[in-house]
Amino acid sequence: MGGMFTRCWGAIALACAAYAQTPAFEVASVKPSEPITPEMVQSGRLHIGVSIDAQNVQMHQYSMFDLIRLAYQVKAHQVAGPDWMLTARYDIQAKLPEGATRGQVPAMLQALLAERFAMKMHRETRDLNVYALVAAKGGTHLKPSEMPEAAPVGGGPIRGGVSVDGNGRQVSSGSSGDSRVTPGAGGNLHVENKKMTMAAFADFVTRYCDRPVFDMTGLNGAYQMEFDVSGEEVRAAAQAHGVAVGPQRAEAGEASEPAGVSLAGSLRQLGLRLEARKAPAEVIVVDEIRRVPTEN
Repeated sequence: MGGMFTRCWGAIALACAAYAQTPAFEVASVKPSEPITPEMVQSGRLHIGVSIDAQNVQMHQYSMFDLIRLAYQVKAHQVAGPDWMLTARYDIQAKLPEGATRGQVPAMLQALLAERFAMKMHRETRDLNVYALVAAKGGTHLKPSEMPEAAPVGGGPIRGGVSVDGNGRQVSSGSSGDSRVTPGAGGNLHVENKKMTMAAFADFVTRYCDRPVFDMTGLNGAYQMEFDVSGEEVRAAAQAHGVAVGPQRAEAGEASEPAGVSLAGSLRQLGLRLEARKAPAEVIVVDEIRRVPTEN
């Protein structure tokens, strides 16, 4: 009998120790974000991003969909749940406990989602319809990046996100480098990135496609990427992510979609193409989640 009690108390002690070691924010404020409106964009006040330093985590205009992606370190095609997760956005300010590391932030965010949004999930493997990014017949026409290797980040702050100025110009910053996005006629976009891996490029163009894009080029290193996306592709992607984008009115005598401006056309110029395929992927399936967080 004594041995049984010893084993039971040992199991309880291990469970308590595991619970105590689960990282969590020392304190966190979670609020619904201000709605994104054309006026916000035109005034240059729109910023969607995250900042993490040694003490604080700040997130602005993060959708529930992207919060889950960050918490579980997965890509867009690996999250399944209610449609509102794409449109509901939140501002989060959290303080890290003493001695915590940046690498623990995803686990802390998982704990926050469970506590404040009562999120419950499971993992499963699904066969997905995807696009394979491959080299076109005749090979690619890519220019290797001329930018030097970045110094290791070490313990410095991490920042990433999207800023939009009053003229609609965007700067996306993050691990894939800085992408400058310039609007054109009919809502078309011209994208430039001086140092982009093919995996990062596949992730970037996924937002303008009807299925996830997987890098299957087999190309290593980083490249100078310059490409265009049509206004129609931009509007479809924005609506899919809950951002209202009105129709762009062309100037007199100007076509709303100039011939040749499209993602497919840009891929051809780069010597790349997309192939429809099936691929297995592990998916985070959200079983339960509240839209309104518990009070701070």
